[in-house]
Amino acid sequence: MTQRENIIECASRMFVTQGVKAVRMDDIAQELSMSKRTLYELFGDKEELLYQSLLHFLIEGQRRRNEQCGNVENSLEVMLLCLRDMIAYAPVSSRLRTNLKRFYPSVFERLENDAHANSVSDLRRWVKECVASGYFTATADSELVIRVLQDSVQGIMLADKLDTADTVHMVSKITYAIVIFIRGLCTVSGIEVIDRCFDKYFGNIPSIDTL
Repeated sequence: MTQRENIIECASRMFVTQGVKAVRMDDIAQELSMSKRTLYELFGDKEELLYQSLLHFLIEGQRRRNEQCGNVENSLEVMLLCLRDMIAYAPVSSRLRTNLKRFYPSVFERLENDAHANSVSDLRRWVKECVASGYFTATADSELVIRVLQDSVQGIMLADKLDTADTVHMVSKITYAIVIFIRGLCTVSGIEVIDRCFDKYFGNIPSIDTL
């Protein structure tokens, strides 16, 4: 691992766990036992390091999902497994997006473009593969599916921040919204996959009735 890669990995971990505003260049330099000058020589300013670090966080998420799906051949199961991983990180992603938009809007815009392009590409591929495999009905429109899923997740994230008295966890709400929507796209064989995989991948999601 190069020095630059080591810095990005360390800074990514710090930004994600401690907050994009709270972590200073001095903190990163101290954590890595190097001078702050080295950080500025390599990245120019905090915003560039922040962008590279959170881009690394996004790329690591893709790598993790690819690794989890390595031995899964069923296209719908792959989609469910990847969505489960995205849902698990939804609270972290929501916090990062909120703080980036507030404190570092230019970094927010750059990362939103990167994340949107990657998520749309993945969703489009999954939907088309599920239609081709007979798990989704032939009428499933990939672009419309993408829009509904994205709007649903963003709407739940926004409502979660506004309604502080809501006792239902964000992860639970996103899980049920997505799984119910996807189940509605399924053929009989697709529904069988959903029912078989729900406990396997979503069984540890708290029930709305128990919260």
